[in-house]
Amino acid sequence: MSKSNKHLVMSLSYLGISWALLFWLHFSTEPNIFAHLVAIPSLLMFTGYSAYQIIKKGT
Repeated sequence: MSKSNKHLVMSLSYLGISWALLFWLHFSTEPNIFAHLVAIPSLLMFTGYSAYQIIKKGT
């Protein structure tokens, strides 16, 4: 497996686990405007950016 493929697999694994946990958090917390409209979407974007940086490092 090449270096770029390893980074791709690691990035997708990180993204899948973190987004699954964030979706679980979204549906398990009581309704809160800040959490559901600001915090959780921001964390989704930051984890997506982190996954992008992992892939970028592998190229």
